[in-house]
Amino acid sequence: MKQLSLFLSLFLFVSLFSFSQENTSSEPFIKENITKPSILSTHTFGVYFSRLQGYFNSKPLKNKTLSLSLESGNVWSPGIKVYIPKSEADRAIARTYNWDQAHRGFDGRSYEKDSFSTKNDGVIKGLRGNLNFKLAEKHELQIGFRAFLLTKGKAPFTLLTGDKFIESFHSNIAGGEDPFDRKVFGLEQAGIEYTDRNGNSLKVDNGNLFATGLETAYYYYPESLSNKNKRFYVNFGAHLGINLSSSNSSLDFGLSGNALKTFVINDRSNFNVGTSLGVLKKALADFKSDNLEFGTNNFIANSETALEYSLRTKSANVHSFGVIFYIQTSLNKKEELEYIVPIRDPLAFNSWGHGATNLYKNNDYWSLIYSYTKKGVTLSFYLQQDFTVINIPDVQTGFGVQFGL
Repeated sequence: MKQLSLFLSLFLFVSLFSFSQENTSSEPFIKENITKPSILSTHTFGVYFSRLQGYFNSKPLKNKTLSLSLESGNVWSPGIKVYIPKSEADRAIARTYNWDQAHRGFDGRSYEKDSFSTKNDGVIKGLRGNLNFKLAEKHELQIGFRAFLLTKGKAPFTLLTGDKFIESFHSNIAGGEDPFDRKVFGLEQAGIEYTDRNGNSLKVDNGNLFATGLETAYYYYPESLSNKNKRFYVNFGAHLGINLSSSNSSLDFGLSGNALKTFVINDRSNFNVGTSLGVLKKALADFKSDNLEFGTNNFIANSETALEYSLRTKSANVHSFGVIFYIQTSLNKKEELEYIVPIRDPLAFNSWGHGATNLYKNNDYWSLIYSYTKKGVTLSFYLQQDFTVINIPDVQTGFGVQFGL
């Protein structure tokens, strides 16, 4: 967190310093959008349904634009089974214990309960693509796809998100020796297993392509809520996602609102602030009866805040530096965490429960982004970190390219 605070302090210092510079040209540098690839995490549940993120543009894109992004996220949690008592009397017993000791209240006796189990290991590679085109003066349409591949995360195909790099960082810089028991179960393994409380299950092995889907978004830019003189802009989005995996074949629907404030500094630099709010209804329609339940909350809300400083070179190329904070509401109903009865894997001792407890917590993470634009082509790179250590995933990197057609 100290490193993050230092970065934000430097970010604000550079921005404020730039504001103090005199405008040296009659044609200031104006960039009324925030450049970013997809920054959605490779959460092992979240990849199975549509999720919303900020879209910070002042107006519909002038030309048809294709965006592609690759992401790599390390996911890890040892196997865990969770019992959920059905009766209020049994729930009251569980509440008298910390969640990791709740099983002691039920040792040696049976009780009515639901259950689910989960186990996650590997590096998830994601591929996303979006095609945006202008429908009318204030209207824009986006059509996209997503697909994910589970890998062992070995070099040279995986560097910053591989097990060996992460555990070397823990051992030599921060975290201590094997703080999450990765080494106990073996590094560079791959496998995802999940059984929901209805008894439906999935199993993903190394090399499996999974969690595919199609996504569409319609954006409307109302003039009544924007102010061109103050360079403040608003757009609203309606989102429709079609989940195509064998584990979740369904239709999601969401709504979002995005606001952008642009500060023109001088003829070479520009500063943008963006904020976004969204809400998604999972499984508005199911296409099959045995879809897995990826969380008990049917509605998922999200918020995103983005800062971006951009610098234009003398040759008209643009360097952009951004930081984004993203937060999403919990996948499971939070009150259930008070009375769950988790059972750990016998080999797991360090942070053994986070594969289950993180389902009851808001997901949040920071993304640091660098983008470079030349002749209408933009390349973006980002590093994403989960500082709350709920493994959604632990570390993620991404690369994106955007160009007009």
